Amino acid sequence: MRQWIMGVTAASLLASVAMALTPKGRVRQVTGLVCGLMCALAVAGPLVKLDYQALAAAVAQYEQRARQITGQAEEEAKMLDRTYIEDRCEAYILAKAAEAELAVKGVTLSARWDESAHVWYPWTAAVDAPYSAWLAGVIESELGIPPERQSWSDDG
Repeated sequence: MRQWIMGVTAASLLASVAMALTPKGRVRQVTGLVCGLMCALAVAGPLVKLDYQALAAAVAQYEQRARQITGQAEEEAKMLDRTYIEDRCEAYILAKAAEAELAVKGVTLSARWDESAHVWYPWTAAVDAPYSAWLAGVIESELGIPPERQSWSDDG
């Protein structure tokens, strides 16, 4: 880095001296063009020496790491969505049970991923309460969980 700064400084000083010593007219224009090219080459010097294979490998490595991080973030977001859906459905069942004044101690719901729709949907429900046909009907009609995927604490 120090060598590059020294090169740019030297080129700038040499260009300044050359421009100061050159008489006005066409010669000065050509001198200005040559000095500008010299300064541009001094600034771009590190690019000429750049190891393009190493740069390509580093960029590829960063791209791969970025894909990994993105994939992990998407998976975490998906799992948070699942937890949210399960919690909301459990709260919904508990609220419906409270409305009907049913003695429900708790509900555990599991969600399943629908690959085609890219959403979580309620799959099973375990209700910690004696069987209630009304609540079972609500779970089926409102959440789409049929009786065969519902379990009740008095089922054995």
